[in-house]
Amino acid sequence: MKRSLPFLIFSLALMFGLPFTSMSQSSDRQTIVDPLTVSGTVGTQLTSSWNNADLHYNSPFSALAYANMTFNVYGISIPMSLNYINVSAEQFSFSEPSVTFNFRPIWRKFTFHFGTSCMNFSNYTYNGISFDGVGMEYNGNSFRIGGFYGTFDHATTFRTDLNEDLDAIQFLSDSLLGMNNVAYTTYPQFKRKAYAAHMAIGSFRNYVDFSLLHAADDLNSLPSQWYMYNVFSSGEIDTVLVERDSTIKGKENLALGLRGHFTFGDYVTFEGNLGASLFTPDITRDSVVIEGSGGTVELANGILGGMRKIGFFNYRYGSEVRFAGDAMLNVNARPITATLTYRFVQHDYVSLGANGFNQNSQTFGGHFAASMFGNTAFLTLNGYLQRDNLDKKQIYTNQVGSYTASWSNFFGENVSLGVMYNGVTQKQLDGVLIVPDSTRINQLTHSLDVTPSYTLSLENEHTFNLSFNLLQNKNRNKYMEGSRFDVTTTSFGVGYEIYLTRSRLNFDANYDYSLSRSIGNSYNSHCLTGGTSYNFIDNDDLTLSGNARLTMAFNVEKTQTEELSDSEKHVLDYLAHRVGKEASTEMTNDLSVAARVGASLNYKDHHRASVFFAISNYSDNIVIGQHVAVNTDIRFQVEYSYSFASRVIKKKNR
Repeated sequence: MKRSLPFLIFSLALMFGLPFTSMSQSSDRQTIVDPLTVSGTVGTQLTSSWNNADLHYNSPFSALAYANMTFNVYGISIPMSLNYINVSAEQFSFSEPSVTFNFRPIWRKFTFHFGTSCMNFSNYTYNGISFDGVGMEYNGNSFRIGGFYGTFDHATTFRTDLNEDLDAIQFLSDSLLGMNNVAYTTYPQFKRKAYAAHMAIGSFRNYVDFSLLHAADDLNSLPSQWYMYNVFSSGEIDTVLVERDSTIKGKENLALGLRGHFTFGDYVTFEGNLGASLFTPDITRDSVVIEGSGGTVELANGILGGMRKIGFFNYRYGSEVRFAGDAMLNVNARPITATLTYRFVQHDYVSLGANGFNQNSQTFGGHFAASMFGNTAFLTLNGYLQRDNLDKKQIYTNQVGSYTASWSNFFGENVSLGVMYNGVTQKQLDGVLIVPDSTRINQLTHSLDVTPSYTLSLENEHTFNLSFNLLQNKNRNKYMEGSRFDVTTTSFGVGYEIYLTRSRLNFDANYDYSLSRSIGNSYNSHCLTGGTSYNFIDNDDLTLSGNARLTMAFNVEKTQTEELSDSEKHVLDYLAHRVGKEASTEMTNDLSVAARVGASLNYKDHHRASVFFAISNYSDNIVIGQHVAVNTDIRFQVEYSYSFASRVIKKKNR
């Protein structure tokens, strides 16, 4: 019944609500509207790439085909999308190429979802994860409702261990020939079923919105050997469930959300979100039954049993209840806008339909923006302060503050100036343990960017750019003053761009220089970038252009061998362990090169095609606490799309 309900609603809408005919008031002549019009875009993309640094995340060959079309049937708009993806040697594999299909009819204030689609109900219940299934939304002026039923994930086998002994070029050629003979270890993923719904009451200026999500893994979607194993007990083989790292565990989640939006006058708005989550990390564990007697115990067991019976949620041993929320106060009195925000998320808060927030933390934030002097100058201020360890169980507490100030000013039509300041502070506070003063983290990183620009338009258009950047990383722990991890970086850049109108040729060149200094390290970088583009054909029906870009960077690093403090030795040893190589004490010179050539074609705004080839070789070493992998990347891509305006399939007049 759950699956057939959206189809029933859609059928009733077709039967009773369609404006099949329209009558002109000035004539007795009746016109039957176009029964079917079609518009949309179809296209394909082929990509081949090779990278010697990490075969897990770089696919040697991938193919994409898509069709995005809109059908209009007697006034009903029906967007539809179809996507075919075939990716080889990715981190995970499908049993066959992935095909996604979306059928989304729109009629009046109703929207129906069939196939692969997404919605957005709440930050803490369901916030836009794609599902495969059916759904419906109604967006009225004072009442809105929506929901879906489908699957988030499909039963999938992950590839987690590529054979590193296989030559990368051989791996690429094998993949293109369909001979992927690479050894993998496997790790499973259950099929995850889900349903969600929301209901909003009120206008778009003032409303209250309730939402819920239920998601659970289907144990029947994978063979039992993935999460069960056999042991001997009293001479007989018993099948038991175990908890171990190599055993996949099914999960279940029920999340409830409440959102309110209120407007005060013409300038002030307030929005609040609350979320509650019941999460079970292992659905093979026993259900909770409260022991004892009395009305309260019977009532609690009755509620838990009723939730299990209707499939709402099965509260098991190990299930957790967590809360989260946020609030925002906004003032919009142009030319000034200001916003205050607050968010808290309890530790281990989990919603299987939401992501994008830090757990076990609370955040205070502020935003201010103003335009001045007739919209020729703009000021923006942002600041955030976040502190974790809400449960008071972490060993230490971390506090991070970030703040940004930017100013942009236009002087006439030719000159502009941009100034931006960024700062980040990180401080380690006491938690379960007291932080030793000698090793306490108290770090400041801030930067200043100044970017003037001048544009001169004569017969051709000339643009001159300058940039200046100062970055400082400062350890403010008084017991570690003069640390070699205090780094100051100064950067300078100059750029020039010209567009030759008559020859349809564009050329740009940029040079950037940076100098980093600490007690024990010095690091210089020279970067030269140049590019050009040319319009071979440029008229109303056809445009054909080509482009090329070359980037060269030369880095010089020198690490001194002076005596280090004990704390600095510990940090350097840790970094060397993480990146797998020892910190160099000699001068190193590294050259990185990247090149790209491409072309694009546009014919009557219907046919679009592009092709590009790119190769890059990045080389670097441990640079003042950071490490950049030495790698070569080669990439080739061809893309084509065809767009068509509304096509009338049939039209009758009488």
